[in-house]
Amino acid sequence: MADYLIGIDAGCTSSKVVIFDAGGQVVSAAATPSMRRMGYAEGSGIGFEEFDVDELWSLISQCIKDAIARAGIPAAQIAGIGVTSFGNGVVFLDKNGSSLAPGCFSQDYRAKEIIALYKKEGSYDEINAIVKGTLFAGEPGPILRWYKEHARETYDAIGGILTFKDYIMYRLTNVFATDLNVFGGSFMVDLTTMDYSRHLLELYGIPELFDKLPKLASSPEEVVGTVSAKAAAETGLHAGTPVVAGMMDILACLVGAGATDTGVITSIAGSWCINETHSLRVIPHASSNMPYIKKGEYLNCSYTGASASNYEWFTTTLCDRAKQMAKEKGCSMFDVLDEAIRSVDPEQASVLFLPYVASPSLHVNAKAGFLNIDAHTSFAGLCYAVVEGVAFIHKYHIDFLRNAGLPAHVVRLTGGMAKSRVWAQIFADVVQLPVEIVDCDETGALGVAIAAGIGAGVYKDYADAFGVAVKVRPALQPDTALAGTYRRRYAEWWQLNEDMESYWNRQG
Repeated sequence: MADYLIGIDAGCTSSKVVIFDAGGQVVSAAATPSMRRMGYAEGSGIGFEEFDVDELWSLISQCIKDAIARAGIPAAQIAGIGVTSFGNGVVFLDKNGSSLAPGCFSQDYRAKEIIALYKKEGSYDEINAIVKGTLFAGEPGPILRWYKEHARETYDAIGGILTFKDYIMYRLTNVFATDLNVFGGSFMVDLTTMDYSRHLLELYGIPELFDKLPKLASSPEEVVGTVSAKAAAETGLHAGTPVVAGMMDILACLVGAGATDTGVITSIAGSWCINETHSLRVIPHASSNMPYIKKGEYLNCSYTGASASNYEWFTTTLCDRAKQMAKEKGCSMFDVLDEAIRSVDPEQASVLFLPYVASPSLHVNAKAGFLNIDAHTSFAGLCYAVVEGVAFIHKYHIDFLRNAGLPAHVVRLTGGMAKSRVWAQIFADVVQLPVEIVDCDETGALGVAIAAGIGAGVYKDYADAFGVAVKVRPALQPDTALAGTYRRRYAEWWQLNEDMESYWNRQG
């Protein structure tokens, strides 16, 4: 019986191919090396963040081969495949379906001027009303308008547009398709009709691309195609294996965490700071209100462009001593850092960190920074400040959801922060909610594998899949004795953001 499932979680640094059994256990996994980031000119202010589209497929196809080989199973036993990735950004295909230009990551900020143009034209608020979110520069509409204004030869040659994950699906199946969640979450769909809108593309200033949009699948578990003979030869997959529409990574993490109960907030502490839940209503001023797995419901999101990526920057740039200590002790660098963080008393902490190493953030010109460093500041104090700052930006977004009237009884934490019990406890203490962690490090891949399992008939529905494939560890309870300390420090942190606003305003 074909009862294995593949979840492909394609990220903006590297991607993972994970093979699960029907019980949600990882059978094998393979990760691509980091993709080369193209076109970024540090300090230019332009904010190009590009990738080689053909390299993406080359890396993914080899990764699929590796995962199958490590699993030691016949490819014919794989029942279905799902793909997830970040939303936004864009991949350009020419009229023959070949890559036309470097793809753009969601952190690509070249179209910042286009956002200003929409505001000047008077279309910005109407766009937000149609897409039920807050438009930013890294989304397909503004990027495509930028190409129309600045790279017309490329723009005029566009035969189709896809997101990152859709391109992988296209190479697997030769079917030009997307799903409602990722294109809705990338602000290319009217969220009232849950369909494409010519008027929306007119507001973006790109009406000629309406006929270049991919087939729109209505649910993540819909089978959009099967593995082609060509893709089978390139990947080692079995030709004819079903491929489902999939979803954006933030919904995939919610599904992989089984976090569909009322009152559960899913927080993803990864490249982005994502905080989400679902309801029957659109939340005004939310980052986005995406299509959810159930018709008639919305995935209510509040997010910014950096979370645990702040820690990645910190460990890459400032942690040579920690790496050396880890080598001497024969342990992981992250064990050394956890020990340092644990040594800091929150009531005595003084350093504050603004966690804005990437865009978008609370202000279009915001950058990361430390405050209150003096001659007595320790390395442990800096480590702690970074983790606390990341927890604070999540609190900001969780408070937004709570203040909008959405119930919040527990946080289900995924992403890099969830791998450290020290981090997760600080998170619980800051937000003063129980924090649950799923017993699976690859929740995004699991979520889209679950969708594949439903599409392939391995599971009856999501409830069936959760009962079999999702295991949640006991919750970490918040330390109520620290509630006052964190209220005070969060107030200071928020005041710092407000004080910085006038400086950020001058940087435009």
